[in-house]
Amino acid sequence: MDVWNNVLERVPLEGDELAPDSQGKPVGDSDFFWGSSTMVNAGFMEKPRRGEWRVTDVGREFSADAVAVEDFGTALNARQREFDRRRKADLQLRLATEIVPPDWRAETIRSTSAIFVDRGLRQLDSVFAPGRGVWRNEVVAELRERFIGRPEVNGDVFLEKLATQFDGASDDAKLLMAELLCWQVLPLEQPGERKKRERVTFLLDRMEHPVTIPAEIDEAFRSWSFNPGQGISGHMFAATSILIECVDAWLRLGEEERDHALDDPTAWRDDVSALPGTPLPIQRNELLLLVHPGFFGEVVSSDDREAIRSAFAGEVEGQMEDDPDEAFQQITIALQQKAKGPALFYKEPLAPRWRHKISTPPKPVPFTVPGPGPVIPDPKLNVRVPFTRVDDELAAELHMPEPWLQDTLDLIERRKQVILYGPPGTGKTFLAQALSKHVTDGTDGETTIVQFHPTYSYEDFFEGFRPVANDDSGNLAFSLRKGPLRCLADSAAANPEANYFLVIDEINRGNIAKVFGELYFLLEYRNSEISLLYSDEPFTLPSNIFVIGTMNTADRSIAMLDAAMRRRFAFIELHPERPPVQNVLSRWAATKGLQDDRAALLTRLNAQIQDHDAKIGPSFLMRDLEGTGLQHVWRYEILPLLAEHHYGEGVDLEARYGLATLRRQATRDAADGAEGASVDD
Repeated sequence: MDVWNNVLERVPLEGDELAPDSQGKPVGDSDFFWGSSTMVNAGFMEKPRRGEWRVTDVGREFSADAVAVEDFGTALNARQREFDRRRKADLQLRLATEIVPPDWRAETIRSTSAIFVDRGLRQLDSVFAPGRGVWRNEVVAELRERFIGRPEVNGDVFLEKLATQFDGASDDAKLLMAELLCWQVLPLEQPGERKKRERVTFLLDRMEHPVTIPAEIDEAFRSWSFNPGQGISGHMFAATSILIECVDAWLRLGEEERDHALDDPTAWRDDVSALPGTPLPIQRNELLLLVHPGFFGEVVSSDDREAIRSAFAGEVEGQMEDDPDEAFQQITIALQQKAKGPALFYKEPLAPRWRHKISTPPKPVPFTVPGPGPVIPDPKLNVRVPFTRVDDELAAELHMPEPWLQDTLDLIERRKQVILYGPPGTGKTFLAQALSKHVTDGTDGETTIVQFHPTYSYEDFFEGFRPVANDDSGNLAFSLRKGPLRCLADSAAANPEANYFLVIDEINRGNIAKVFGELYFLLEYRNSEISLLYSDEPFTLPSNIFVIGTMNTADRSIAMLDAAMRRRFAFIELHPERPPVQNVLSRWAATKGLQDDRAALLTRLNAQIQDHDAKIGPSFLMRDLEGTGLQHVWRYEILPLLAEHHYGEGVDLEARYGLATLRRQATRDAADGAEGASVDD
């Protein structure tokens, strides 16, 4: 950061560089650090450890004053291309000699776990605070005493029990326990990013002198290697006990034995297999993956590994190894070389070939050590949290019936995509925001709001290349930037237990087919993958994203939408003369203690308007109308809408829709005995 701060002092960010990225930081920040990665790839610079940058001799040679900027750029690009060529050749070698990660997320987990292996297992130091040396016998002894030795403590969920177990513990014990919990949750798809961070910081924040999670580890919480199901979260005491036993046994080994286990996957497997406690294969297999991923791979279920070996044994040329893990690696390498990429066992076309071979469900895990049994898992850790039910407070805020609101939320949760449609002023956008806020407030979920317009594009909505200045000469480069939907999808994928809302205001004003592009398919088939227009990686629209569009029928009728659009969305009408909007204005006025005639005037106005989609909603009048406020709203907001509707018809708007006309009508109705009452009364 010192380097970056010095750069900012000399060359401040400006223009597009100040635009926020998906994490709210200026894009110039990430551009700088990505650029520094290119310098490392080219051999101009080294980053031997976090926070330390060194210019190499080659870097000094090409950055000398005598070297023109153009020559520097040419050399940089050429050396980056050579780096890419070598990396491609390295990938071919890896495909033939080890199990490669199935995707970039798993690659991130592997590189992050390597930090734990190096700082923890190899150096016996501290992963979060290098130099502190908390991976030592007396600290592990404290963990054994406080955690394994005290299974029966108060608390319904894991963290509540942990708070009791580590009350009064030393800072070193809290730090080591936090590091082990981090290593444990790192490769899991569930819990998501925020729950992972919460679990790790739980003890860090309770230290007398707190320690923060290193950035390179914290960023990895958005990634994962496998879905653990209930295997770990349902048996947190047993799973975490295995981790503590692992470190305890590791420290009892001699230095040569430790080096051998880090070099030889089968030696590490023998050490893990010998750990005391419940078998819990998924936790033990996770430890195998975390230390030797190229040998064991990301398939951690013992049943799945056995089914895969059985289904693909014919892929191995010659004699297959007797050792089951060596045989699994052989099979995976054979499939990798066929695919010229990773073997994706949980996707087409490989998944159907082995999954049918699992004929019996996994056996329950027996407990062979003292303990409280499985901790009841927090449902938030494993499944999407159901929508919060509608309450009196929300109904009162929206002035709408509670049953109707609950039915609407149920429809959104079931269908995932809805459009609120109706004439102007019926509160469509307000309702969409209120419903999404009701579901996400106080949770890890979030809402993103966008507005479509005629020039809005796929590149604005999802992702696209944007020009950026890449040097002082003003030359342009193009950078792939994420739009609001891509950012929301990344967050939703990293936090599968949370609910995420995308509110699209005026959805009918954009060219919907153009804006959604290939994402149209994913609106209907959430579990499928597609190839993106600009990215090589496959993309799935997370099932925990819910879309609420709003559509003004005064601009465009539903009948004008294409059939594909209508099939993918459920449609909810909000109309001034029908529930739940019909009585909103009178209810709102009653809560404000207003005695004026605004509700009656709106009812009479809409009675005069013949077109169903041109009626006026109550939102225009749900505000302070003291003094001339009502006249101003009528003259400058309502009548102009009706003028547009009657354009070219020669209608006298004041004579038909003016306030004076409507009030005279009320007087005549009262004289005729009709009381001038509105339907709201």
